[in-house]
Amino acid sequence: PARLRAASAADAELTGIAARASAFTALGDGLMALITGLTVAGAAACGANAVVDGRLSGVALAVVVLTPLAAFEAVLGLPLAVRQRQRVRRSAERVYEVLDAPAPVREPERPAEAPASPFPLRLDGLVARHPGAARPALDGVDLTLDAGRRIAVVGASGAGKTTLAHVLLRFLDVEGGTYRVGDTPATALDGDAVREIVGLCAQDAHVFDSSVRENLLLARKDATEAELRAMLSRARLLDWVDTLPHGLGTLVGEHGARLSGGQRQRLALARALLADFPVLVLDEPAEHLDLETADALTRDLLAATEGRTTLLITHRLAGLEGAVDEVVVLDEGRVVQRGDMTRLLSTPGPLHRMWRQERATDALRGAAGEGPAGSASAEDVRAEARDTVVAAR
Repeated sequence: PARLRAASAADAELTGIAARASAFTALGDGLMALITGLTVAGAAACGANAVVDGRLSGVALAVVVLTPLAAFEAVLGLPLAVRQRQRVRRSAERVYEVLDAPAPVREPERPAEAPASPFPLRLDGLVARHPGAARPALDGVDLTLDAGRRIAVVGASGAGKTTLAHVLLRFLDVEGGTYRVGDTPATALDGDAVREIVGLCAQDAHVFDSSVRENLLLARKDATEAELRAMLSRARLLDWVDTLPHGLGTLVGEHGARLSGGQRQRLALARALLADFPVLVLDEPAEHLDLETADALTRDLLAATEGRTTLLITHRLAGLEGAVDEVVVLDEGRVVQRGDMTRLLSTPGPLHRMWRQERATDALRGAAGEGPAGSASAEDVRAEARDTVVAAR
């Protein structure tokens, strides 16, 4: 109820702003029409008197009447220009705020050449801190990505998973330790050169208000139709695209409004696959999706990236067993456990606790959607889930 009241209040405020703007627009347009009409009527009256007195010919009277209309045509857009000026000024303030912000990373004065091979991509004792933060977001993290290796980084929210992605893409500077791409320190490379090696498919990947085709071509402008369809097929989106009335030319709406959450993520994945980054970072790709869709998307993502060097950042463990080479567990910016998932699940530890708690949460959600609240099956599931949560804690 509180959220609904806040939304209603915001809607009422926006409606009021729109109403006031419309009122000013109507007033300006009305005054312009009134002044134009009065001016034309005055000119016509003066011209008619001149014709009666013989000082003006009848043909010239038409010119006298039409001249005010032509004059007002030149200034007809001024009210709209005044309104747009205010919008542009506010937009410029936001743009300058971004331009004037300090650079998040230090670029080298003389960037080194990108290595022939980016592998191994290695982090040793990495320490990274967000500007103004009291403690490091990452502290002493070691990570090695070899060609074709797939690693899952898991942990609770705030554990430092997304910060790790920001460091890999040179969106955040390293405070301590080393980050090397092949034999070259990442700090010696131009940031754009690093981002040509390490690509990101983020949970909030932007989808532009254009067609499916144009959104994909952002990754590679010269991609052929066959290549676009191949990437859509790998992302499990081609069958859906083929059902659309305009196929690849179908518009997806602002921020992909005409797509479901899973379809937006699959489109972003297809775009990342088309770019063919040597290293692909998937940052919480199934966030904000229901469990069934999230788990299906994760399975498809892992299938689509098979054979490709991939770092999967996720808080979900479902579908990872047997699909990744290593699991790294982060907690408060530190690596607290790492290794083969099957082995880690068979021994007590942070990953085992996360897995049991995830199963308990899924069971509770499943119970909430089953039949009446008093049914024996639902109660049994709830009881088992509660026991599992207690054991996990």
